[in-house]
Amino acid sequence: MARAAVTEVAGDPRRSLLAGGMLANDTSTDRVIEIDPTNGRFRDNPPLAIRVHDAAGGSYAGHPAVYGGGNGSEQSAVQELLHGHWRQVARLPSTRSDLSVATVGGRSIVIGGYDGADVPRSILAQTGGALRPQGHLQHGVRYAATAVVGQDIFVFGGEVDHRELGDVQRVDGRTGQTSVVAQLPRPLGHAVAVYAGGRVLLMGGRTGPDQQTSAMWWFDPDRDRFTPAGHLPGPLSDSSAVALRHRIWLLGGENPHVTDHVVVITLS
Repeated sequence: MARAAVTEVAGDPRRSLLAGGMLANDTSTDRVIEIDPTNGRFRDNPPLAIRVHDAAGGSYAGHPAVYGGGNGSEQSAVQELLHGHWRQVARLPSTRSDLSVATVGGRSIVIGGYDGADVPRSILAQTGGALRPQGHLQHGVRYAATAVVGQDIFVFGGEVDHRELGDVQRVDGRTGQTSVVAQLPRPLGHAVAVYAGGRVLLMGGRTGPDQQTSAMWWFDPDRDRFTPAGHLPGPLSDSSAVALRHRIWLLGGENPHVTDHVVVITLS
């Protein structure tokens, strides 16, 4: 499975939900798998209300949620897990797939994506039962990697018009104010970023539409600098990540074909 959304039950990474995604036959799935990374166990959960891939996981009104995604065409639905069932509880202002959702101060912040024609710059913040505009990206992106550091959200690269991007945008999660603070070592989209130990680890991705990478990079958010961090076992993009203590689990992805492999990274 690739391009699945990850969210958590009650904010507990030991109850991570891998929701939706793309199967090997390029179709979307409604499957939801609960994973406990401490022991590698998983079990099926109730399915999504709408099959999607390229969606983003977060919370909505305090419950696990999946935002947008694609399924033949871009979707605008916000799906929430409540009382053991997924249901559509809200809509984004427009359709969005290939988006990111970050949690800052208990709020879900919607960043980037593709609406079927363009890459919207508007940032949305979920407050109570509503999604409201909160600032704009310096430029729209899809398939970006994001990581939360304190009150800031770092947006790494991404893709526009089948071209990978090199900017690192920093979004103030409280105000939506955005600036470009650094350049990636090379343009990159479809990567995964995780904040760990005061730094962000950027893993894999695509350096071009048909070219994947195994490279990993550390990003220092205080100095806005990158340093090499080794390589994954092989090129990998469009994976989903769960982080707990000193380990990161990369679940599925593309290598270049859809894979069900799990890569475990142990941080020293």
